[in-house]
Amino acid sequence: MRFRHWLIPTLAFCAAGLVAQEAFDRDYYAREHVKFLVEQLNQWSREFPQHFNAAVMKPPVDASKLSDAAKAGPAEFGGLVQRMSQLSGAKDLMTNSEFRGVLDKTMATMKEVNQAMASQRFPMVLQSDWDQIRSTLNNLARVYQVETLAALEPPGGGGGRGGRGGRGPAPAVAAAPGGVVPGGLSGYIVDQSCSKRGKGMWNNAECVAQCVREGDKVVLVTEEGKIFQISNQDKIQPENYGQVVVLTGKTDGDTITVDAIKM
Repeated sequence: MRFRHWLIPTLAFCAAGLVAQEAFDRDYYAREHVKFLVEQLNQWSREFPQHFNAAVMKPPVDASKLSDAAKAGPAEFGGLVQRMSQLSGAKDLMTNSEFRGVLDKTMATMKEVNQAMASQRFPMVLQSDWDQIRSTLNNLARVYQVETLAALEPPGGGGGRGGRGGRGPAPAVAAAPGGVVPGGLSGYIVDQSCSKRGKGMWNNAECVAQCVREGDKVVLVTEEGKIFQISNQDKIQPENYGQVVVLTGKTDGDTITVDAIKM
């Protein structure tokens, strides 16, 4: 009887400890995710303003048709991202009102830039860079439940999607149920959990590896966000984590059995 009375409080204590640990882990990974997104923005903000200003100075861009807010936006963007970077080390990052306020201002500022990029024929590389910035900003906005930037198409379709220099994953080929995928499926190798957390996490190889070590499965997520389960997990190697690959093999609905991997 004494053992039973001792066991019940001990189990309760252990359960409470596990719940606390799980909450700590979630908060830790959420903060790491935000810091990763801010670092990405920090990288982009170093070149985008000067490239934007250079493009505004010559045809086919007509600067007279851009608002003053749009012209000033990229320069303000750099300063706002620096401030977010300074605040990203806060322990209460997920609830930090100052960080959220700076993010709010950043989204409002870049809304003008987003409209400008959709109204003029900016260079292909600059448009591609902007696609990456907008995607990263939107991933950050979703974390804090802030209004995202609309995906507006530039004149003439805008070309050059897929990152710097227009390079990026090839469009995913539609998978025919129970068939061989011609040309393969293109996308990112990500853990199941991070595949639903936005593009900012898809190329975070370190996070993918950590989640796999904790028992999560890897999946293929296409550029459009479609998730394919991978039936033969042993085909995926650690060097594939967070990378853009092309998987060839047979599909069954949204599941692929991998024959080969191309990087």
